[in-house]
Amino acid sequence: MDRHEEFLKHLLRAQPDLKAFIASMVRDRQAAEDLFQEACLALWQSFEAYDPARPFGAWARGVAAKKLLQGWEKARRLPLAFSPGAVRAILDAYDRSEEESDTEGLADCIAKLPERSRTLLALRYEQSMKLGEIARRVGGTLDAVHKTLSRVREALEACLRKRYPAENP
Repeated sequence: MDRHEEFLKHLLRAQPDLKAFIASMVRDRQAAEDLFQEACLALWQSFEAYDPARPFGAWARGVAAKKLLQGWEKARRLPLAFSPGAVRAILDAYDRSEEESDTEGLADCIAKLPERSRTLLALRYEQSMKLGEIARRVGGTLDAVHKTLSRVREALEACLRKRYPAENP
């Protein structure tokens, strides 16, 4: 198998997780898609540096996180769901959880959330619904859904920081 085929095999396998990772960091769906495309291009351009001993997904998320932080630092207008420090902490948690059993740490934190919070997360990140659609679906206001999701993300960030305290400054 040539390098091009090898890259495509890895990328296609990692694509759903990579898109989910990016979508969890960037609120705007189009900005997330743009970032995904930029990350794919950067992955292809630097594939020679990829260490096959390391999981491709972890490497791809690292490249995507760097692109995300570079874009945020340049423009300061990319609507991030988390602070840059939290992005780095979540990336570290993703890498550790992949070693443990994929996203065990994040799944544990999500499981501790109230049912309504888990429902809102599923609608937003699994079904990629816009906030207005979610508000109509759950019978709430756009503002209430926005505030609740912000609080849920803060709770997840706190849970991950508590779970992995050694990596937090």
